[in-house]
Amino acid sequence: MLLTGASGMLGRYVAGAFSDFCIVSLGRGEGNDIRCDLSRETPDFSGRSFDLVVHCAGTRDEAMAREVNAGGTRRLLDALAQNPPEAFVLISSTDVYGKETGEDVDESSPVWPSTQFGSSRLDAERMAEKEFGNTGTVLTILRPVAMFGSGLSGWAQEMFSDVLSGRYLHIRGNDAKMSLVTAYDVARAVRAVYAKGGVYNVSDGHPHTWLELAEAMSANAGRQHRMMTLPEKWASFLSRPMSLFPGLRRMFDAGAMRRRSQTLTFSPERIKGDTGICFHDTVEVIARRDSGYPYEEK
Repeated sequence: MLLTGASGMLGRYVAGAFSDFCIVSLGRGEGNDIRCDLSRETPDFSGRSFDLVVHCAGTRDEAMAREVNAGGTRRLLDALAQNPPEAFVLISSTDVYGKETGEDVDESSPVWPSTQFGSSRLDAERMAEKEFGNTGTVLTILRPVAMFGSGLSGWAQEMFSDVLSGRYLHIRGNDAKMSLVTAYDVARAVRAVYAKGGVYNVSDGHPHTWLELAEAMSANAGRQHRMMTLPEKWASFLSRPMSLFPGLRRMFDAGAMRRRSQTLTFSPERIKGDTGICFHDTVEVIARRDSGYPYEEK
């Protein structure tokens, strides 16, 4: 089995889910079995064959998304062309739908990405579909929502930091909901569907408000911070002047406040129906209240 992005948050959970497999890791770091920067290099698989490839490598960085997500997938597919695997799993994203609002968005929804990240993920999907369309390779595309787990980064890690420092701003009366999932459950999903093929959203199916997420983050750290709360009109009024202060810029970011005020949830019914997986409630996991979740030692 070939695993790209093995040192990333999801990659580490996937490695755990396939601990009974012989895993060959591919990545830039010294700890990988095959050292290769997919953003600019095509790996050499001479003398190697893989029954399964799980492609987790990628970035949310808008500036690098095209080269890493789309270009990296193209180079990986080129390297596998002479000896295609029996199964290929591509980790994509619900960003391919390009939606800002919606409830229970499912896989039949049209894809119309609005960011470089979403567009690069969709391009990777289409490359894989074209590459394996006339071969015997089973192609599975997973579209996870926002993931949480050990090694968190990006906006979620920033939100953790803001909550614990008392710089998280909640808009009074905002009950907009989002979809979440643990990286542990995404890895379980990979294990459950890699031989089936198809396109699947991956969400825990338990939509939560932003305030519930913030409170779970606070509970995770063993602290109970009182969230700063403002009416929407005051938050909007203060957004521009407060953005002049580096320490408050993220707190009053107009784009972030807009996203947190819009409900956007995704349906996991297809993957639940095909696999029978019971997903953990991510907010309960973050708050460390889920007795059935295999927590790692802090």
